[in-house]
Amino acid sequence: MIQLRWTCIGAFLLAVGCAEAPLRGEATPQRVAVALVDEGCDPETNFRCLCKGTVGDAAPHLVEIGVDLDALQENGWPCVPGDFDQDGEQDYAFPGEGYSCNRSVPVRVLFTRGGHPREVQTLPRKLSCLQRYVSNDASLPPGQGLVDWGEGNATWIYRFDGKGWLATSHLSEAH
Repeated sequence: MIQLRWTCIGAFLLAVGCAEAPLRGEATPQRVAVALVDEGCDPETNFRCLCKGTVGDAAPHLVEIGVDLDALQENGWPCVPGDFDQDGEQDYAFPGEGYSCNRSVPVRVLFTRGGHPREVQTLPRKLSCLQRYVSNDASLPPGQGLVDWGEGNATWIYRFDGKGWLATSHLSEAH
């Protein structure tokens, strides 16, 4: 009788283990495959660079701000690629629906690791003229960030500090 109980319990545990196996496989994040549509588009000087591809499991976060995933996959969507967290992996900043230099929209940054989404963060302010920013100022830490060009004191620079985005306003420069 005891042996029969263990067999039944063993068969039950085996069945549960088998049932969980596919769930573990489904939890594997989908790969991010994004590239500039025009390889010559420089996101440090052009605020209209388009990226084309798929964003894997980050898709719901981008849809929330109006990124059209079909347009991203077929024709391209505005984006700024860069290594914003300084980990050697490509990251992507995506402005939301209605992006132009005449209208501020939310921006989400997709951080990647090993070709998979690692994290998605929203910039602390809405942006209009988004470009990649590389500091030439010795007083700032080296690395890449994002800049939203404005007039007067309305230029904002965004730097990732390992946890979140630091936003600072600056006098506008010629760009």
